[in-house]
Amino acid sequence: MATIVLAHGWGFDHGVWNEVRARLSSAHRVETLDFGFFGAPRQPKVGDGETVIAVGHSLGACWWLAQSPIPWSRLLLINGFPRFTEAADYAPAVAPRVLARMRKSFAQQPAEVLAEFRAFCGAAPAPAGFDASRLAAGLEWLAEWDGRGVLRDRAGEIRALAGSNDPIVPAGMSRAALACLPAEHLEFADVAGHVLPLAAPALCAAWIERVATA
Repeated sequence: MATIVLAHGWGFDHGVWNEVRARLSSAHRVETLDFGFFGAPRQPKVGDGETVIAVGHSLGACWWLAQSPIPWSRLLLINGFPRFTEAADYAPAVAPRVLARMRKSFAQQPAEVLAEFRAFCGAAPAPAGFDASRLAAGLEWLAEWDGRGVLRDRAGEIRALAGSNDPIVPAGMSRAALACLPAEHLEFADVAGHVLPLAAPALCAAWIERVATA
Protein backbone atom coordinates (compact mmCIF):
# COMPACT_ATOMS: atom_id res chain seq x y z
CA MET A 1 0.00 0.00 0.00
CA ALA A 2 1.35 3.39 -1.02
CA THR A 3 0.94 6.50 1.09
CA ILE A 4 -0.48 9.64 -0.49
CA VAL A 5 0.93 12.79 1.12
CA LEU A 6 -0.93 16.03 0.41
CA ALA A 7 0.67 19.50 0.64
CA HIS A 8 -1.41 22.71 0.42
CA GLY A 9 -0.72 26.13 -1.05
CA TRP A 10 -0.15 29.64 0.31
CA GLY A 11 -3.07 31.15 2.20
CA PHE A 12 -4.61 27.76 2.97
CA ASP A 13 -4.14 24.83 5.34
CA HIS A 14 -4.48 21.05 5.23
CA GLY A 15 -8.28 21.43 5.26
CA VAL A 16 -8.14 22.33 1.58
CA TRP A 17 -7.89 18.57 0.99
CA ASN A 18 -10.84 17.47 3.13
CA GLU A 19 -13.30 16.88 0.29
CA VAL A 20 -10.62 15.24 -1.85
CA ARG A 21 -9.61 12.89 0.97
CA ALA A 22 -13.22 11.90 1.51
CA ARG A 23 -13.37 10.70 -2.09
CA LEU A 24 -10.11 8.73 -2.21
CA SER A 25 -10.38 4.97 -2.00
CA SER A 26 -9.05 2.98 0.93
CA ALA A 27 -6.38 1.49 -1.35
CA HIS A 28 -3.99 4.17 -0.11
CA ARG A 29 -3.06 5.57 3.27
CA VAL A 30 -3.41 9.37 3.24
CA GLU A 31 -1.35 11.92 5.19
CA THR A 32 -1.39 15.72 5.05
CA LEU A 33 1.34 18.30 5.55
CA ASP A 34 0.55 21.71 7.03
CA PHE A 35 2.82 24.75 6.70
CA GLY A 36 1.33 26.35 9.82
CA PHE A 37 -0.36 29.36 8.25
CA PHE A 38 -3.44 28.91 10.48
CA GLY A 39 -2.16 26.78 13.34
CA ALA A 40 0.61 24.43 14.29
CA PRO A 41 2.73 23.07 11.42
CA ARG A 42 2.13 19.41 10.69
CA GLN A 43 4.65 16.94 9.34
CA PRO A 44 3.29 13.80 7.68
CA LYS A 45 4.08 10.44 9.23
CA VAL A 46 6.04 8.49 6.65
CA GLY A 47 8.12 5.44 7.50
CA ASP A 48 11.50 4.53 6.05
CA GLY A 49 11.13 2.70 2.78
CA GLU A 50 7.45 3.61 2.47
CA THR A 51 6.24 4.26 -1.09
CA VAL A 52 5.09 7.87 -1.24
CA ILE A 53 2.81 9.41 -3.83
CA ALA A 54 3.35 13.13 -3.32
CA VAL A 55 0.55 15.54 -4.16
CA GLY A 56 0.99 19.30 -4.01
CA HIS A 57 -1.31 22.23 -4.66
CA SER A 58 0.31 25.51 -5.79
CA LEU A 59 3.07 26.35 -3.27
CA GLY A 60 2.79 22.77 -2.02
CA ALA A 61 3.74 21.51 -5.47
CA CYS A 62 6.81 23.76 -5.50
CA TRP A 63 7.73 22.52 -2.01
CA TRP A 64 7.83 18.93 -3.21
CA LEU A 65 10.12 19.92 -6.08
CA ALA A 66 12.40 22.36 -4.28
CA GLN A 67 12.41 21.58 -0.56
CA SER A 68 10.88 18.27 0.47
CA PRO A 69 13.06 15.93 2.56
CA ILE A 70 10.53 13.13 1.95
CA PRO A 71 11.48 10.73 -0.85
CA TRP A 72 8.67 10.18 -3.35
CA SER A 73 8.10 7.74 -6.18
CA ARG A 74 5.42 9.75 -7.99
CA LEU A 75 4.63 13.47 -7.81
CA LEU A 76 1.24 14.92 -8.73
CA LEU A 77 0.99 18.70 -9.17
CA ILE A 78 -2.36 20.50 -8.96
CA ASN A 79 -2.39 24.19 -10.00
CA GLY A 80 1.35 23.77 -9.53
CA PHE A 81 4.64 25.18 -10.74
CA PRO A 82 8.36 24.57 -10.19
CA ARG A 83 9.02 28.30 -9.80
CA PHE A 84 6.56 31.14 -9.14
CA THR A 85 8.29 34.27 -10.48
CA GLU A 86 9.73 35.12 -13.86
CA ALA A 87 13.44 34.81 -14.59
CA ALA A 88 15.52 35.47 -17.67
CA ASP A 89 15.00 31.86 -18.73
CA TYR A 90 11.54 31.38 -17.23
CA ALA A 91 8.48 33.12 -18.66
CA PRO A 92 5.62 33.71 -18.62
CA ALA A 93 5.25 33.69 -14.85
CA VAL A 94 4.52 36.18 -12.08
CA ALA A 95 6.63 39.33 -12.35
CA PRO A 96 8.97 39.65 -9.33
CA ARG A 97 7.77 43.22 -8.77
CA VAL A 98 4.19 41.98 -8.37
CA LEU A 99 5.17 39.55 -5.63
CA ALA A 100 7.43 42.19 -4.02
CA ARG A 101 4.48 44.59 -3.90
CA MET A 102 2.28 41.89 -2.35
CA ARG A 103 4.93 41.17 0.31
CA LYS A 104 5.19 44.87 1.17
CA SER A 105 1.42 45.21 1.42
CA PHE A 106 1.15 42.05 3.50
CA ALA A 107 3.66 43.44 6.02
CA GLN A 108 1.38 46.47 6.47
CA GLN A 109 -2.09 44.93 6.12
CA PRO A 110 -1.89 41.14 6.36
CA ALA A 111 -5.61 40.47 6.87
CA GLU A 112 -6.60 42.57 3.87
CA VAL A 113 -4.00 40.99 1.58
CA LEU A 114 -4.94 37.48 2.65
CA ALA A 115 -8.63 38.21 2.06
CA GLU A 116 -7.94 39.69 -1.38
CA PHE A 117 -5.80 36.72 -2.35
CA ARG A 118 -8.40 34.16 -1.29
CA ALA A 119 -11.11 36.04 -3.17
CA PHE A 120 -8.93 36.28 -6.30
CA CYS A 121 -8.37 32.52 -6.09
CA GLY A 122 -12.13 31.98 -6.05
CA ALA A 123 -12.04 30.59 -2.49
CA ALA A 124 -14.07 31.34 0.62
CA PRO A 125 -12.67 33.74 3.25
CA ALA A 126 -9.84 32.43 5.42
CA PRO A 127 -10.62 30.82 8.76
CA ALA A 128 -10.30 33.01 11.83
CA GLY A 129 -6.79 33.38 13.19
CA PHE A 130 -3.68 33.26 11.05
CA ASP A 131 0.05 33.31 11.65
CA ALA A 132 1.29 36.41 9.85
CA SER A 133 4.95 35.46 10.29
CA ARG A 134 4.43 32.04 8.72
CA LEU A 135 2.44 33.53 5.85
CA ALA A 136 5.18 36.13 5.31
CA ALA A 137 7.70 33.30 5.20
CA GLY A 138 5.50 31.59 2.62
CA LEU A 139 5.66 34.65 0.38
CA GLU A 140 9.44 34.56 0.73
CA TRP A 141 9.38 30.91 -0.35
CA LEU A 142 7.40 31.88 -3.44
CA ALA A 143 10.09 34.43 -4.26
CA GLU A 144 13.00 32.05 -3.75
CA TRP A 145 12.15 28.41 -4.38
CA ASP A 146 13.06 26.89 -7.74
CA GLY A 147 12.45 23.22 -8.42
CA ARG A 148 13.05 23.20 -12.16
CA GLY A 149 16.03 20.88 -11.87
CA VAL A 150 14.04 18.15 -10.12
CA LEU A 151 11.13 18.67 -12.52
CA ARG A 152 13.44 18.17 -15.48
CA ASP A 153 15.37 15.25 -14.00
CA ARG A 154 12.28 13.33 -12.88
CA ALA A 155 9.79 14.36 -15.56
CA GLY A 156 8.76 10.77 -16.20
CA GLU A 157 7.57 10.39 -12.59
CA ILE A 158 5.56 13.63 -12.48
CA ARG A 159 1.97 14.33 -13.51
CA ALA A 160 0.22 17.70 -13.50
CA LEU A 161 -3.37 18.90 -13.43
CA ALA A 162 -3.72 22.59 -14.32
CA GLY A 163 -6.70 24.91 -14.54
CA SER A 164 -7.65 26.34 -17.90
CA ASN A 165 -9.16 29.35 -16.06
CA ASP A 166 -6.65 29.79 -13.24
CA PRO A 167 -6.14 33.48 -12.31
CA ILE A 168 -2.90 32.82 -10.40
CA VAL A 169 -1.26 30.30 -12.72
CA PRO A 170 -2.77 30.90 -16.17
CA ALA A 171 -2.77 28.13 -18.75
CA GLY A 172 0.12 29.73 -20.64
CA MET A 173 2.27 29.75 -17.50
CA SER A 174 1.41 26.11 -16.81
CA ARG A 175 2.33 25.03 -20.34
CA ALA A 176 5.64 26.90 -20.29
CA ALA A 177 6.61 25.95 -16.74
CA LEU A 178 5.82 22.26 -17.29
CA ALA A 179 7.01 22.01 -20.89
CA CYS A 180 9.63 19.40 -19.98
CA LEU A 181 6.95 16.89 -18.99
CA PRO A 182 5.75 14.36 -21.56
CA ALA A 183 2.71 15.87 -23.29
CA GLU A 184 0.36 13.28 -21.82
CA HIS A 185 1.54 14.09 -18.29
CA LEU A 186 -0.09 17.55 -18.31
CA GLU A 187 -3.88 17.78 -18.22
CA PHE A 188 -6.20 20.77 -17.96
CA ALA A 189 -9.47 21.05 -16.06
CA ASP A 190 -12.04 23.53 -17.36
CA VAL A 191 -12.78 24.80 -13.85
CA ALA A 192 -12.60 28.41 -12.71
CA GLY A 193 -10.28 29.50 -9.91
CA HIS A 194 -6.89 28.57 -8.52
CA VAL A 195 -7.97 25.96 -5.98
CA LEU A 196 -9.09 22.83 -7.80
CA PRO A 197 -9.16 20.76 -4.57
CA LEU A 198 -11.95 23.05 -3.33
CA ALA A 199 -13.70 23.81 -6.62
CA ALA A 200 -13.61 20.29 -8.04
CA PRO A 201 -12.74 17.74 -5.32
CA ALA A 202 -14.35 14.81 -7.14
CA LEU A 203 -12.36 15.58 -10.27
CA CYS A 204 -9.12 15.89 -8.26
CA ALA A 205 -9.73 12.65 -6.38
CA ALA A 206 -10.51 10.74 -9.58
CA TRP A 207 -7.39 12.17 -11.26
CA ILE A 208 -5.18 11.23 -8.29
CA GLU A 209 -6.57 7.69 -8.31
CA ARG A 210 -6.03 7.38 -12.05
CA VAL A 211 -2.48 8.73 -12.32
CA ALA A 212 -1.05 7.76 -8.92
CA THR A 213 0.44 4.53 -10.20
CA ALA A 214 -0.07 4.87 -13.97
